[in-house]
Amino acid sequence: MQNQGITAGGVIAIFLLLALLVGGGLVGCPYYKVWERKMAGQAELQYQQGARQALIAQAAAEDEAAIKRAEAATRRVLGWTDAAKRGCEALGRPSDRACEEQLLKDAATYSIAKEGHEGVIISVGAPVSVAVDPNRNPSSE
Repeated sequence: MQNQGITAGGVIAIFLLLALLVGGGLVGCPYYKVWERKMAGQAELQYQQGARQALIAQAAAEDEAAIKRAEAATRRVLGWTDAAKRGCEALGRPSDRACEEQLLKDAATYSIAKEGHEGVIISVGAPVSVAVDPNRNPSSE
């Protein structure tokens, strides 16, 4: 019968395998940590690049919205100017600059008060007089 126990050579072989595993772990662990940090750094970099692209897209959208608001304000003011000219003509005061300016101020003030427009740069007179008849004498009221 053979001895089924572990021989001295088997014990030495197992001990050497364990030593290699432990030694490999001690050598490989720092490399794994470096690799892990590298992967974490790359993930963070990709996240930051995505966040940067989102901020750039948001800024571009805000710029486009500001341009659209400015264009709308310009169209509004041009409309007020045209309406003031037509209003003065209807009152029999064509090319009367004072009449046009008062109607323009009234329209701007009404629009700003009603809709709360932001960014409309216009000189608004106060108090606002409704230009039903610009020829009326304000002191008669």
